[in-house]
Amino acid sequence: MTVSAYNGKAAELNKRVFELLESVCQPLKENGTTLVSQGGVSFYQTSIVIRQVERPWSGAISDEEIKVQLEQTYLHYAIVPQVAYYRNKQTVSFVSPYFRGGNLEKTIQRERDKISDKPTEKPLTLNLREKIRILYQICCAIDYLHQPPECDRKAVTHGYINMKNVLLDKQKNARVLFFKPRSVKGEKSFADDEKKDVHDLIDVICKVLEEPPGEKTEYISTLLESVSKQDVTLAAILKIFKSLVRTKGIKRWTRLPDDAKNKMCEICCVNKPELFCKELLHCSNCSDRIQMCVGCMRNWQYNPVKCHSCDRERIQSPVGDGWGAILIAGTDKDPVVTKRFEKDVDDMKDKLIKEVTIMGVREKDVIPVKTSTATYQEQLDKAFTQIDTADINTVVLVYSGHHGDGGFQIDPGKEEYIEDDEFF
Repeated sequence: MTVSAYNGKAAELNKRVFELLESVCQPLKENGTTLVSQGGVSFYQTSIVIRQVERPWSGAISDEEIKVQLEQTYLHYAIVPQVAYYRNKQTVSFVSPYFRGGNLEKTIQRERDKISDKPTEKPLTLNLREKIRILYQICCAIDYLHQPPECDRKAVTHGYINMKNVLLDKQKNARVLFFKPRSVKGEKSFADDEKKDVHDLIDVICKVLEEPPGEKTEYISTLLESVSKQDVTLAAILKIFKSLVRTKGIKRWTRLPDDAKNKMCEICCVNKPELFCKELLHCSNCSDRIQMCVGCMRNWQYNPVKCHSCDRERIQSPVGDGWGAILIAGTDKDPVVTKRFEKDVDDMKDKLIKEVTIMGVREKDVIPVKTSTATYQEQLDKAFTQIDTADINTVVLVYSGHHGDGGFQIDPGKEEYIEDDEFF
């Protein structure tokens, strides 16, 4: 059996495991806190980076709330995935795959050095089409934070958008570093922080597209003029780049060749992609369906999957998305036994049905049926009516209680049964 490195939540590492990972890493800079493994780490099937940050939570919150915040990492094809973490009282060390393209700032600086005839360790690495694609991907990442598809988290701001916080993979796709929100929608500072993100994005766009005098193309001049207008919005900037990649025939995403042996999920980058992900519903004109693993599909409640190559609002996950559950607790003449039945369905609800890493059914779509002032039949009729919507395409039925020739026994005092075929 294959054990996945990422299963839908960032894994909390204990001290022993974290120190083992540290032991195979070296500082990226002398005396630095960012560590890089010297080679591939077998469990993650790739090289890793460990980045230490100051406590990414604020205020007086419980350990359980901190854990939830750290587990529910932000996942998007253009955001650096944080697949595990180790924390103490003051700091958190995040584990993520290592992207060998370096950061955008260094890449652009090498280009400037080459143009200025300064010594440079590498030749110019990005052509104009690649720059347009990278900037489009950065826009998509920020849009995902500011305007997430319908899900269980609020919109957030980034707060630290700059070229140094944009990493490139080997195929020159962009990945935005993001550890914690600067603000969350509903907070007083959110609107101002949202504007700051847009301003910082414009600054990145201008720096990336800056070219020597006399070499600037007409459409780049027009683009820079458009994004630099006062009160320009992120939606407007994204629309400009989306139109540009379409009209110039620029692929939104570059991936490894089809025959490459080391293909990974394009979201978490540590699990192998599942073959059936190609069968999920995309836009009809989607040319390169995103390749993803089950772990990233399971995270749909908090991070709905967006495809890098089509405009579908979100890709419906086959795991829990569009599911509902009816949990029926039978009864017994002995109240103690009845309580056991009720505990069974409660445990199923909390540890299996709602659990992101297993079924991940939304709580509003999980309906318990147990002893109450309403009869079982009334509760069942209401439950099936509630769950019979266009949004639900799969129903999980759970029953804990007695079962005999008459079917599921729900009230032994009245010899009341639900026959098996009544559920269908």
